[in-house]
Amino acid sequence: MSVSSVAEAQMALSADVRLIDLKETSHGALAALDLALSESIIKEVNLYRQQHPQAGIIVSATIGDDCPSAEVLAGLIQSRIEIGVDVIKLPQTIWADAAYASVIQEFLIRQIKLIAVLSADHFSGKETLGKHLQALASAAYWGVMVDTIQKSRPLTALISLTLLDFFVSSAKSLGLYVGLAGGLKLEHFDSLADLSPDYLGFRSGLCLNQRREQPLIKEKLHLVMAKVSEFC
Repeated sequence: MSVSSVAEAQMALSADVRLIDLKETSHGALAALDLALSESIIKEVNLYRQQHPQAGIIVSATIGDDCPSAEVLAGLIQSRIEIGVDVIKLPQTIWADAAYASVIQEFLIRQIKLIAVLSADHFSGKETLGKHLQALASAAYWGVMVDTIQKSRPLTALISLTLLDFFVSSAKSLGLYVGLAGGLKLEHFDSLADLSPDYLGFRSGLCLNQRREQPLIKEKLHLVMAKVSEFC
């Protein structure tokens, strides 16, 4: 569940969301949330963890859709680790670019949990996809996910369920934590949950006017979490 404020984080926690993703939702697919605001949200999550020690909350954070240099990337990742982010999400424009490889490798060696985000808009066939997943697993990435750049069309309109099934099963067989996201609505839950990903990412489908920059609607959030409870 992507959140961009303390109030949204509180709403997600009250609905038993277990993966809180820190993201600036007003622009870009993976825009980084302000660091001070991120820290405030993490403090709220940590308070919840103290009160509910068995909850198993994971906090992830994006670091931006792109990055001007490897040095800046290192700072963006390190600053979020220092405030308590558990998992860092890297867009394909960064993890697939050799210019950032050495910096990323340093964090992987330190066993920092990184998720490689594959772009649904440029999703490859099974052969190339399989090679990507094998390379990411060999490099010791913690997880992978697929997400859309433009949120006007859902993930299922861009990638067939057959290929998504291949992605999920292949990633899990390599020991990767795997997620599916991108313009998802409640109506997409059953078909995607049947593929058994580790998580489904929701935002725009739960917001006012189905626009991700608009506020979350509490009732929709609880509806999707009710579906999660039924499925589990």
